[in-house]
Amino acid sequence: MSKKAEAKKELILEAAKNVFGRLGYSKATLDDIAAAIGMKKPSLYYYYKSKELLYIEAFSQEWKDRLSHIKKLAEHEPNPHKRLLLYIQSSLRYYQEIVSEHTISIKVLIETRAMFQELFRTSRGKEANYYAAVIKEGIAKEVFISCEADRVGYSMMVVKDLIQFEEFQRADFHQLPSIDFEKIERDVLYTINLILNGIAAKP
Repeated sequence: MSKKAEAKKELILEAAKNVFGRLGYSKATLDDIAAAIGMKKPSLYYYYKSKELLYIEAFSQEWKDRLSHIKKLAEHEPNPHKRLLLYIQSSLRYYQEIVSEHTISIKVLIETRAMFQELFRTSRGKEANYYAAVIKEGIAKEVFISCEADRVGYSMMVVKDLIQFEEFQRADFHQLPSIDFEKIERDVLYTINLILNGIAAKP
């Protein structure tokens, strides 16, 4: 892609962030975004084939930056076990914040899950690596017993994702008005804590 096209794409992304932030995901349209930068909708399709793809890319960098910030805050917790719980809790609450602020429907969350996972493949790998690194630190400090930290870290990430998605599907199946994020947080932290207790060193 040429520099001119890259610049246009950045312009579209900034406009999309503003429009999504002002109208919310559900009400915002590609027409709104195109109009915000004086572009015709067919021209916008050259860069983004759907509103879903545009939304995901528009907030992917913000998501990565926020997770980096959350990680730095979590580093102030010296206990590896508590640090992992703090990081996971903070990331779940930030995700809830995004969904609530942009009024993303349950159906859209389910439909875009695969796209989010593909886009965040690298960052999800880094997340699992972060879990593993903290577990290895815990092993060195004798907070955790010797174990396959990489496998445990990956399992923690998968468990968190599955609990979230199960709640999305439950809410959609029962046609609930909203997602119970408190239940997600409670179930995720409970399950992650079970995993960490399973590798905890005995006093």
